[in-house]
Amino acid sequence: MPPASFPPLLALTFGNLPMLAGLAAAAIPILIHLLNRRKFRETRWAAMRFLVAAIRKNQRRIRIEQWLLLAVRTLLIVLVVTAMAKPLLEAFGNVVSGRRTHRVLVLDGSLSMGHATAGTTRFDQAKVLAAQLVKDSRPGDAISLILMGEPPRILIGDPTPNQAEVQKEIQELPITHGATNLVATFEAVDRVLEVSSIPQKELIFLTDLQATSWRPKEGSANDGLDRVVARIEARQPRSVVIDLGRAGSENRAVTGLQIERPVVTAGATVPVRGTLHNYGPSRAEGVLVRLSLDGRVGPEQSVDLPVGEDVAVLFNEQFLTAGDHVLELSMDNDALPLDDRRTMAVPVRDAVKVLLVDGQFKSEPFQAETDYLAQALAPTEGSASEAALMRADVIPESQFSRRELGNNYDVVGLCNVAQFSQPEVAALEDFLAQGGGIVVFGGDQVIADNYNRLLHADGNGLLPAAIGPTIGDAVAARKQGGIGLNPLGFRHPLIADFRGESDPVTAGLTRALTYQHHKLVLPKGSAARVAIAFDDGDPAIVEATRSRGRVYQVATSADAGWTSWPLHNSYLPVMQQLFLLAAAGKLEDRNIRVGQPYDRSYPATGAASTATVSTPRGGSLNARLKAAGGLSLLHFEQTDLAGAYQVRVGPPLNDESTFAASPDPAESDPAKLDRAALAQRIPGWNFLLLDNWRELSRSAASMNRRGELHRSLLIGALMLLLLESFLAWRFGHHEPSA
Repeated sequence: MPPASFPPLLALTFGNLPMLAGLAAAAIPILIHLLNRRKFRETRWAAMRFLVAAIRKNQRRIRIEQWLLLAVRTLLIVLVVTAMAKPLLEAFGNVVSGRRTHRVLVLDGSLSMGHATAGTTRFDQAKVLAAQLVKDSRPGDAISLILMGEPPRILIGDPTPNQAEVQKEIQELPITHGATNLVATFEAVDRVLEVSSIPQKELIFLTDLQATSWRPKEGSANDGLDRVVARIEARQPRSVVIDLGRAGSENRAVTGLQIERPVVTAGATVPVRGTLHNYGPSRAEGVLVRLSLDGRVGPEQSVDLPVGEDVAVLFNEQFLTAGDHVLELSMDNDALPLDDRRTMAVPVRDAVKVLLVDGQFKSEPFQAETDYLAQALAPTEGSASEAALMRADVIPESQFSRRELGNNYDVVGLCNVAQFSQPEVAALEDFLAQGGGIVVFGGDQVIADNYNRLLHADGNGLLPAAIGPTIGDAVAARKQGGIGLNPLGFRHPLIADFRGESDPVTAGLTRALTYQHHKLVLPKGSAARVAIAFDDGDPAIVEATRSRGRVYQVATSADAGWTSWPLHNSYLPVMQQLFLLAAAGKLEDRNIRVGQPYDRSYPATGAASTATVSTPRGGSLNARLKAAGGLSLLHFEQTDLAGAYQVRVGPPLNDESTFAASPDPAESDPAKLDRAALAQRIPGWNFLLLDNWRELSRSAASMNRRGELHRSLLIGALMLLLLESFLAWRFGHHEPSA
């Protein structure tokens, strides 16, 4: 912080101003001196000549001694009276020591505060120092307590003089495994200061000044931080930042864990990818990495971690049974053990359940709209030798409104369905809110106006693209030739497996011809992604996230009516991958970031049911489901710990599930701010930075007593008293010299 940001002048104030009236007593020695200067009548006698000569010889010395004693005695009285008035000298801020103060303690509870030195974490240091600050507060001082996190928590808002209450809150305060929200933290401070009626305020942050923690949240405007800091500064608190961090700290972290498959089915062996990162200044060699499933330690690897690089580790894990499972990747602990493991919840299905709605249902083989698609999705269905990856139910369009989606299906495929009613659209939206996936195919039965009005809704509906005019003529184009598919560099996961394959393999996709398709029109600024295009540039397959599910919109038909694709060998793997990706929403919603609320939708019958959530530390918290449209919603916010959470929903649903929370990898970066960087990051904030926490922890009162002078004055008065006694003795024993 540049010196110019602090008040350049010292301010002298008094805690007991009326006592200054006692300074009048300083005149007593002077009055006594003046009274002693009475004039005497002189009578000359013989011996007087010798005495006068001696006095004249020593007169100057005696006068100096008398004036020195007078000054010492007068100053002695001034020091004693001034000390009783409690003089206070402040070199920064507007706080006057000795007056009642509202002290706001803000403890950084982010994951990086779990860094330990000699068995003591930075968070433990912050708690010890905070407790000492409370203990050394004067009678009448009031305390508020805030935990800096994501989101921040106001533990004690209304200022309280009850030190025992504050000490208990500090002692029981747990560290979180999440990040911080800087703007929200300062807003919490502002709310606490706003309701305080105590004029004098002090704001104390106890933090490691990690660079990641002390920056506005991604996507938030900087002017929001500027405004709240300006409001705080207008209240004129003394702001102190106590730095508990250390530059150049070592740290390794597990920063990623993912399954290389959108959906896992029972009996499948799937690739598991982990990512490790070395944030420290030196290379780490021979780090042992372990993968465990449901608490059972599995395979291990030994890896070297270069400085500043991501290192991938690959495992193959088999999931034998259906249900929710927990994967954990861990490595040897270092000084920050909280990020040395990462957890993932994996819901395993017997099979992906698909509902295909046929808009042109026919009983003859391969005449219905869904025949090719159903065969591609479940080619082994009905075979005893191999379990089906997917199970597809096919119904005509007329039965769709009577079919309960809910937890019965993972994906709904709408194939050349003519039109939808408003209740059917609402049912599809509820299905997406539960993490389900929807795949919409075109065809000659589609009524574009109905789709655009109810499903697209000017970009606010579930369809990512509006349906424009129909391009081509399926009958004529079969003779003249259609247009091919453009894989767009095989970048999308839908067709990523074709990347790098030989021409005969990729030709099964690129040589499939489309004779007729809907022109899909994406709104301006749409976040939808084109997975495959046509050679003329029009989108062929568009992907979008809707609520907690995914929607894929296909411009052509699912059968061979408008395209030759079902007759090519690429149709089966691409359609399977398409429906697996659509079903992935139910996997993704089980894995969240620490501090992010966990939301899950249930059927409407679960409204008002009670959910019991078991936390990673073994505690239990209760939550209640609430009605939300045609669903019931669980909203759980206490996710500030990394690890697996078990959710049990009571009657009438009787559902059990698992979700996992993982820390933000950015919290593992030990890079920290110095005074200048903090001042630049939060301009307009006047603060004092203290970095010797060990000295402060031994005497936290030194910060509270800053500027007090009465102790020094009393010590000075004692020294003057001794000096006066010595001088009086010394001057009284002079021998007059002739």
